[in-house]
Amino acid sequence: MKFIGRIADGSTETTARLILLKDLERSISTEELVIIKNGGDEKPINQILGVLREGLGKNEFLSYTAYRPDVAYMRHGGEPSGAREVYSFMIKPIGVVTENGIEPNKIIIQPRSPVYLQEEDDRPLEKIAKGNEILWMNAHLENHKTWKVPVLKNFISYHVGVYGSTGSGKSWFTRYVLIPLYITAGYRVLILDWSGTDYVPYFQDSNEVEVTKITDVAFDEESILSYFQDKTYDFSRNESVKDGFDEFIEGWIEKVRAVVNLSKGSKDPADVLYNQLKEHVEESINSITRADWRSSAQRAARRVFRRLKPRDLAPIMGTLSIEELLKMFESKRILLVDMGGTIAEAKLGFFLSLAKQLYSVMESGNDINIALIIDESPQYAPWEPRGIQGETSEMIKNLAALGRKRMLNLTLIAQGIKGEIGINASVRRNLNTHFFGRIHPLDASGEGGALEWLSPYGITADQMLQLKPGRFYFSGAMNPSPVPLLITYEPPGEENE
Repeated sequence: MKFIGRIADGSTETTARLILLKDLERSISTEELVIIKNGGDEKPINQILGVLREGLGKNEFLSYTAYRPDVAYMRHGGEPSGAREVYSFMIKPIGVVTENGIEPNKIIIQPRSPVYLQEEDDRPLEKIAKGNEILWMNAHLENHKTWKVPVLKNFISYHVGVYGSTGSGKSWFTRYVLIPLYITAGYRVLILDWSGTDYVPYFQDSNEVEVTKITDVAFDEESILSYFQDKTYDFSRNESVKDGFDEFIEGWIEKVRAVVNLSKGSKDPADVLYNQLKEHVEESINSITRADWRSSAQRAARRVFRRLKPRDLAPIMGTLSIEELLKMFESKRILLVDMGGTIAEAKLGFFLSLAKQLYSVMESGNDINIALIIDESPQYAPWEPRGIQGETSEMIKNLAALGRKRMLNLTLIAQGIKGEIGINASVRRNLNTHFFGRIHPLDASGEGGALEWLSPYGITADQMLQLKPGRFYFSGAMNPSPVPLLITYEPPGEENE
């Protein structure tokens, strides 16, 4: 430990300011960890571990709001005096260091108490981890490569949010830090790659990863109906048209297999299935006995099929069942679903099918030990969900509630926290661990943004807007430190995204 200064006046049990010794302002920076010997070196009341935040430099001779001789002297090219310069940092206490680990500090931090910088060999994160069931992430505290970051294993199933604007490194962080952590904790990892570009290129040649295309997977019939409902504006709001679709969807997988075998390369199976669907719906409508109802349904059907095209059926013509998909975990620890090349409604329909199967397994009383990585999560649970997104948002909430007890981890990745780039608030409330990277300006102020989450810990919007790629504030249930810590990682031989 290195003596760097003393506590100033105005300290409480939860905050204090450090006055630095002369010239240390050149080398001491925010996010460093310190020990406060509360009450003095000889007989301290306790020793408090804290983190430096909100640096401040003061020189009363150089006040810009009032006349000072030094200001006038400086205006004419002179060198102003530095005799009364004071440099300080806010200290946010992490806790009192005890034999059993870190405990909350309940005693006023005394002014004049000496403050010591934690150096490499002091390993302060081991003090934070002591007394807990800990795993160590493949990440370290900023500027301290040997200080690996501890994680509370029991809170992995309490769900995770990873936030950062484009280029902040969130996908790399998930690949190189979170996924290895989940595997170490005994979870199998199921990744939904929305675009097929954030994970597939990095895992497709791995012998330990099974990669499946979304177009190979069969949806359940209820999800297929939701998909058609979203594509056709609720079947032009005609129940007879909806009933015709619903009747045809029954036995969907068998119908798909039949048209694939029937076509045998001579015709596009999607065209064949589309014509069968259209013919069935028209026959169903023509059987309506009341003429005005039949005429109304026929008009609605024409509008529906002008909007719905054969190409819209291609994404939902997979024949691999969800049960068969999940069985791939028997031989692999990581299952990656490539969702690229299909429209959003098909992706959300697939998610509903998958989520219903996972929920059913958990509801029957089984632990599933799966970490579900949901990339581009605002696509599934946007700030204001509409149509099929309302169903996917509700399903994520249900998975989260039951998953805490059944060893399901949800990891939601998003560019932001609120608004158009953020996650639905009712979904986000189920996430108890957060990794905040460089934020989007939309998250810099206002209710629900990153500032509201982090400002109580002395972290400013300016800092969040300027974070370098690959830096994240680690906050929440998985962090044994009650104060968010700035962590980073080093992908082997590659640059951050």
